[in-house]
Amino acid sequence: MKYAFFAFLLLAILSLSWMRVHEYQFEQSTGYSFDIMEFELPGSVDNLNALIQSWSQEDKKTFVLEQLWMDYFFMSTLFPALFILCIWARKMVVEREKILGQIGRYQGMKVILSTLAVMQLLAWVFDIVENVRLTYWINQGYAENIYMFENMVRLKFFFAIVGAITPLSIMIFTRYRKK
Repeated sequence: MKYAFFAFLLLAILSLSWMRVHEYQFEQSTGYSFDIMEFELPGSVDNLNALIQSWSQEDKKTFVLEQLWMDYFFMSTLFPALFILCIWARKMVVEREKILGQIGRYQGMKVILSTLAVMQLLAWVFDIVENVRLTYWINQGYAENIYMFENMVRLKFFFAIVGAITPLSIMIFTRYRKK
């Protein structure tokens, strides 16, 4: 399980690096500054529409759409890595219970880790929906309604952050706790 985690993590790091290199090359060649967070959390439909308009020149639009396509690969590596991390931590908790001879002692931790694993799949779906909607709006030239869009993005980030910190904390707890 740890090999799968590290393989997906390495792929996530490589794909994020690929996106950053692409962004750096674009910024160096055009002088424009790009921040994907402006698209993901625009604040209002008016702000998003102003951003879409400012990125409507063909070279800018092509770049943003390429970044979104690269993000599909990134999310296809990051969220499975976090899913595996949650399952791996749960497995460590189960093994600790067996060592202690107290099956069910850490039932709450196991439920939390299982829930967080499922949340990574949900975050992945949210990220896909986010990219599909952004691609549609950018191609259309405007967004009509961003209902639930920012909430979905915030939840995606929340699930990912909690899905990384919690299993790592529990892994440290199960590894170094004496009794």
